[in-house]
Amino acid sequence: MDQQSSFHCFGLFLGMQEKGAVSFAVDYEFSARTKPTEEYVSKYKGNYTFTGGKAVGYRNLFGMPWTAFMAEDSAYFINGILHLRAELTIRQ
Repeated sequence: MDQQSSFHCFGLFLGMQEKGAVSFAVDYEFSARTKPTEEYVSKYKGNYTFTGGKAVGYRNLFGMPWTAFMAEDSAYFINGILHLRAELTIRQ
């Protein structure tokens, strides 16, 4: 449930639990397979510097209400399975 707008949606976050002075920068991309092509489609990409206890992500990854996301004709469920991909590249 999105606490800012009080509706249900699908969120995805990447976090780092390490506490302390460790930090590193990443490029990231969140993708999902969609019908009818079953190809991965990029939903969000960007860069982020992780520090202890911090996370990056999206409260509403698919930009739609929960009922539309979970509907029988949802483009994101292929044979009842949601396929997600999170790609990370650590930058020097």
